[in-house]
Amino acid sequence: MKTDVLIVGAGFAGAATAFHLSQHFSGSILLIDKEECPGFHASGRNASLVLQSTANREIRRVVAASRQAYSQLRTEVGFEPKGSLLLGKKDQLEETREPDLIVSEYREPEQVCGQIPWLKGHEFEAALWTSSDGVMDISLLLQFYLQGARSRGAELWLNCQLLGAKGDGPYHLETSRGTIEADYLVNAAGAWAPQVAEMAGAFPVPLSPLKRHLFVLDKVPSLTPDQPFVWNLAQNFYARPESGGLLISICDEERTVSLEPTVSPDISQSLAELVWLELPALREATQREVWSCFRTKVPDGSFVIGWDRAAENFFWVAGLGGHGMGSSWEIGRLAAEQFIHRNETAPQPFDPSRFIGDRPRILV
Repeated sequence: MKTDVLIVGAGFAGAATAFHLSQHFSGSILLIDKEECPGFHASGRNASLVLQSTANREIRRVVAASRQAYSQLRTEVGFEPKGSLLLGKKDQLEETREPDLIVSEYREPEQVCGQIPWLKGHEFEAALWTSSDGVMDISLLLQFYLQGARSRGAELWLNCQLLGAKGDGPYHLETSRGTIEADYLVNAAGAWAPQVAEMAGAFPVPLSPLKRHLFVLDKVPSLTPDQPFVWNLAQNFYARPESGGLLISICDEERTVSLEPTVSPDISQSLAELVWLELPALREATQREVWSCFRTKVPDGSFVIGWDRAAENFFWVAGLGGHGMGSSWEIGRLAAEQFIHRNETAPQPFDPSRFIGDRPRILV
C-alpha cells in the first residue's frame, strides 16, 4: 500500500487534520487507528465541553475560532450553546478573559446557586458567565470530520495498529494490516504519540499521558438538561447535566505506565470527599457510572502542532491536553495550513521546536 500522507490516530486530532488537509492537498491521505471504532479513547470519553475562557491565551483563541465554526454548523456537528459558569477567585477568572474575543460577564454567587440548585451550600468568590460556550455531540462531530475527509478521497483503516517504522520519507511502516509506504507521517496518536515518535526517530517531545476520571451521578436535586456546565477553577472540578444525571470530574491527573483506560481503585472515595466538603447538595446523590481517559500534555500546557526538527517528513498534532474536542476545528485548520505551506509561515506558538533546547525525555 502506498500513500502520500499517513495520519496515525482517528480521534479528533487526526480526523480534523484529515478533514482540512483533504480540502487543499491533492495527494492521497490514509488515516489509521488501532481500534475498531474511531475516537475510542480520549476523543470518545471526554465531557463534551466547549470552553473558551482558558488561562492559555493561544488555546483560548483556538477554541474561540472553533466555537465560531461550530455555531455555523450547529445541526451538522451537534453543538448546543448552553453556556458556562466558571467559578473561583476573581483574579483567577480574570486570567481567562479576553473581552474583545469572548463575551462574558460576572454573576453573583447567590444568583448562580439559584440557577444551579445542586450548587447550594457551595462557597466561591466569583462566577463568570459565558453564553456562547456549550456542549457537543462528540460522535456527530467526529463523524462530520471523517465523512468530510472520505468524501474528498481520504481513506480510513480501522483495526490497523502501527508496529514499526523505517526510513524518513518515504517511510516504510509495518502495521497489523500489512506494510504501508508513506511520504509523510502525521502523528495524531494522542496518548500513544510518544510511541509513534520513537518508532519514526522523531524528536522526543516531553508528552505525558495523564489519566482522568469522569462520573455520572443520579438523584441530583432540581437538575434540568438546559442548565449550563459549571467549572470551578479554585476547587478543580467541573460538571454538567448528562442523560438525566450529573456528569462530574474532579480534574484528577494520574501518571501511569499503562495506557489502558482502567478505573483507579480509590477514585470514588476522592469524589466523595469533594462532595462532602464542597457540594453538600450532592451528599445524597448516587454514583451511576465511572470511567477514565487520558489527557496528554507537555510541560508548558500548550499544543504541539508542526514539523519535527529531527525527522524531516514527520508532522505533529499532539499534546492537546483535554482541549482536543473543543478546539479541533481550528487545530485541524492550523495543522493543514502548516503542512501545506511548510517554510512559508512564521514560527507558530505550538511549534515542536520550542523543546529542542531542553533535550527533554519522554514521560510516561
